[in-house]
Amino acid sequence: MISRRILFACGMIASVCHAGNLLAASNPVPLDDLRSDEIQRSALSRTAQQLLAQPSIEWNHAQSEHFVYHFTQKWMAERAAAEAETYYGWTKKDLKIEEDRWEIRAHIFLVESKPLWQQFISQVGVDQWSGGFYARNEIFLLSPPQSSPFIGSVLPHELTHMVLHRFLRGVLPTWLNEGVCEQQSRKHYYTYTTPKGFKFIPPPTLVELKHYIPLSVLTSASDYPSDNSRIHDYYIESARLVQFLLEEHPSADFMGFLQAMADGLKFDNALERVYGGWYRDMEIFETKFKKAATIAPRP
Repeated sequence: MISRRILFACGMIASVCHAGNLLAASNPVPLDDLRSDEIQRSALSRTAQQLLAQPSIEWNHAQSEHFVYHFTQKWMAERAAAEAETYYGWTKKDLKIEEDRWEIRAHIFLVESKPLWQQFISQVGVDQWSGGFYARNEIFLLSPPQSSPFIGSVLPHELTHMVLHRFLRGVLPTWLNEGVCEQQSRKHYYTYTTPKGFKFIPPPTLVELKHYIPLSVLTSASDYPSDNSRIHDYYIESARLVQFLLEEHPSADFMGFLQAMADGLKFDNALERVYGGWYRDMEIFETKFKKAATIAPRP
């Protein structure tokens, strides 16, 4: 799955409290270097093989517990490993995934050159504004310069796509898939960066009342809105709905709800199965959610 990640919907507003170098901002993760001939290229997608075959990129490779990294400079892999292993653990914890039998490492491709990145995503049909995408067991990222202490919120977003793909049977509706990824990305990027002396404040997951999408419309959508002006509200409201379910009902089986949706249940039936003890019907649920998800129109 290639996610359509909208920059204004998921970008972070950064306020740097004080300068910090890369080492101070990272949690070092052990890395084992890999030779090029140790990479089983036949197990990679055609997209990944084409990227590794780029003659202008001198690739290096290394691995951590759950990921293989492809990069040009070692600091890129060190920064990515610190973040990826942390986000992977946090996402599984949030979704109450206690058993992880996955032995096959995911691959993270880090492209340093912006012109090469734009050429690459153009070839694979990804929007030019994109800073990263997930497909199968692979994450592709434009790597920020060494002066940036973090990769950004793109990595936890795309990594959550990977977690959902690994631990759910079937396919989630797009709105819910993006909602979970957006909620996890915002939460974990803020949690990761704040103790390191940085304050990255995500835009609030609130929509203006006049832009509120009725749940009957949002939860029956089969794809992204055709009207680009509604995509921001689509992402924000989807993330808010996930946040509402997780934070208002921490004891509920959220993964059970996701699995019900992936099995093809309609939203109201999946909601009743897992959250029926709190809400007698959809009207009661939507009244409470709408109050939590909307703000008054700006003057």
